[in-house]
Amino acid sequence: MPLMNNLKDNGFLILAHISNIELYYSSEEHISDETISLVGDELNHAVKVMRSKISDTIYFTNGTGLIFKTEILSIEKNNLSTRIIETIKIENKFENIYFCIPKLKNPDRFKFALEKCVELGVTNFIIFESKRTIAKGTNIKRWEKITLAAMKQSLRAYLPKIKLVKNLSDIAESNGEKIIFEQNAKRKFQFEFEMGKKYYFIFGPEGGLTEDELKLFDTESIYSLSDHRLRSETAIVKAASLI
Repeated sequence: MPLMNNLKDNGFLILAHISNIELYYSSEEHISDETISLVGDELNHAVKVMRSKISDTIYFTNGTGLIFKTEILSIEKNNLSTRIIETIKIENKFENIYFCIPKLKNPDRFKFALEKCVELGVTNFIIFESKRTIAKGTNIKRWEKITLAAMKQSLRAYLPKIKLVKNLSDIAESNGEKIIFEQNAKRKFQFEFEMGKKYYFIFGPEGGLTEDELKLFDTESIYSLSDHRLRSETAIVKAASLI
């Protein structure tokens, strides 16, 4: 498998000649040393929407840091087969950063937060229920579809991981530095990234975290993102844009 470049620019696919491509996702089970197969919804999109044909060049990601430039060899009803021409390795700057997000009352705002964070490079999400969480239930399949689409749209090479936890105490007990965002905090957020260290960015729901929840963390770990009141989804996206 030829390796074209080892790019180290915050995970962006920055090669000018492929900056406006259509990116597809293929899991490892459909990738060999020389070929990649496209199936399911991705196949339908390539053939019926993008009108791809034999000998066309198309690009894939495996969701774990590789971008493949390929040539279409064959198109069948349930499978599109390609030959790998080049492979590009993308660095994951956000590998050790976890965005801990509460379920939001408005599903569209929750979707917005997920999408924009993925576009900005976030690859790890921990979804939790705060004591003030209004939204109930989980829809992890929908969240995975949202993050997959955002990864492809923004030409990212890492399929985000989504983990569910019941409450904040599970996060508080995790190894790594905790950074809690609270509207009334006196300290302004300034982030200095240390390689190899885990960071947990924790956001409150509508109404914020309760006093008992804040007591789970060191007061020196609590920061404000703005002098103004921000919606939860706005705070989440702003934090992603600052790191």
